[in-house]
Amino acid sequence: MEKDMLASRRNETFMKTTNALFGILTIIAALAMNGRAQVYQFSTPINGSMTLSVHDADGPSGSLGQINLTFTNLTETVYLDAQAQTIRQVGTVLYTCSATNIMSQETQSVSVFPHPPVNVSGTVTANLALNGGSLSFDTGPKPVTWSAALQAYSFDGNIGNISADCSWTLTTGGQRFTGSFTYSMYPDLGAANTFSYVSMVNYPSSLGLSGFTSGGSPWFAYQCFDVVGQTQATATNGFNMQLVPGIANCNGNNGSCEGFSWSANPVTATNVPIGAASITNQPQSVLVHAHDTASFSVAASGTVPLRYQWSFNGTNISGASLSSLTISNVVQANLGTYAVVVTNAFGWAASSNATLIMYPYIATPFVGAVTYWGKPATFGIQGWGTGPLSYQWFKDGAVVLNGTNTSLSFLSTQVTNAGLYSVVVTSLLGIVTNMPAQVVVYPAGVSLGFCPSVTISGVVGYSYIIQSTMDLTKTNSWVTLTNLTLTQPVELWVDTSVDVTLPANSKYFYRVLPGQ
Repeated sequence: MEKDMLASRRNETFMKTTNALFGILTIIAALAMNGRAQVYQFSTPINGSMTLSVHDADGPSGSLGQINLTFTNLTETVYLDAQAQTIRQVGTVLYTCSATNIMSQETQSVSVFPHPPVNVSGTVTANLALNGGSLSFDTGPKPVTWSAALQAYSFDGNIGNISADCSWTLTTGGQRFTGSFTYSMYPDLGAANTFSYVSMVNYPSSLGLSGFTSGGSPWFAYQCFDVVGQTQATATNGFNMQLVPGIANCNGNNGSCEGFSWSANPVTATNVPIGAASITNQPQSVLVHAHDTASFSVAASGTVPLRYQWSFNGTNISGASLSSLTISNVVQANLGTYAVVVTNAFGWAASSNATLIMYPYIATPFVGAVTYWGKPATFGIQGWGTGPLSYQWFKDGAVVLNGTNTSLSFLSTQVTNAGLYSVVVTSLLGIVTNMPAQVVVYPAGVSLGFCPSVTISGVVGYSYIIQSTMDLTKTNSWVTLTNLTLTQPVELWVDTSVDVTLPANSKYFYRVLPGQ
């Protein structure tokens, strides 16, 4: 009872003292931590490391492996709310990384129909996407409790889950497969805590922080099949993999993962002015070729944490919440204006627009066509690029009159329309040319029967000359048999001059030409 009364008095003293010292500042410190927070910052060296591993549960023992992070520095902002009696830590831990990829070459014995049991080899690579050299955390507001033993206020310094978006590649039997998974580092299991005690000796000008975690416990492999982020893939040759992040050895119940430890000396956090978010470097427009990768970035200042939301043509982009935005494999639909809004607890700032611009590009080229005399025909291409785009068609190197659209149409194709067609696409950024492609105009669609007959597909009212010869080596041996005018789109003509009942028949060749 006496201890409880002492703790109550200490908490009451904490509230009264801090409220008195805040004075008018606690009233005007807008929005942060319910509008009553003081903000402190510090940076300090940190010692420690974390072991990350990815195991292929379907592979041999020890397949894939691990990488190591070596922690070097901690930068943190502390929000202290006297009225709510909470403290919040937001920060970034810098590290160096021994690698970003884990790779293993594996051999698996499979029996997948219709393949017989064979030794199938493959290369599995896991990219843990730890580029950037920093891990960020936010403990959220945590209540403070008076510790009589330490004469300081204690609180929960657990930094919560830290995850990374990762990818994998499987190469086997001339095939290549890719996918993604999420690696959760599980600091909530006791591996990662920041400071957990605060001394008010020099409050409000500074805070004394201590109680930084000196080490953490590994997680054990008997839980490996419950891991968040595991992924599985099977190649068409039967090679199978099951990647389990955070497992160094999945073949027993004592395989550990995420060996983790870090430490830092007590630090002094200094009170800093409260500042709304502001943009110091605006995103810049980007000019790319089709299928390139484009990146936008913004630099902002203000009391952390800063939050980012990118938009495209005025609509927010789902998941685009970093200080940079990357668009892979740029296509026409990606062209437009990009902007970002940066917010913190004290306000927000909107960037100017940056434009994604593309050189002219022929996304769907004209590759040639086959059509028939008198039939309608349309040839076309699809152009990409920042507009306006202009088009000019050419036939056999000469300009096609009125051929200035993405498509070129003929209501009634003539034999003279045959030739080599090309297209030039132009914008203010450059010129690109569709290579010449052949247009073939046949007099008609012709097929032969098992009797001396010809089936003609053409245009009603058009006349067609039908000729025959017995010797293709003689170019002047063709004999005109008839001049046929079609009365329907498909018409059968029979050569009645040939008697198919004779025991020995000559070989005849037929051709169809435009009529007179």
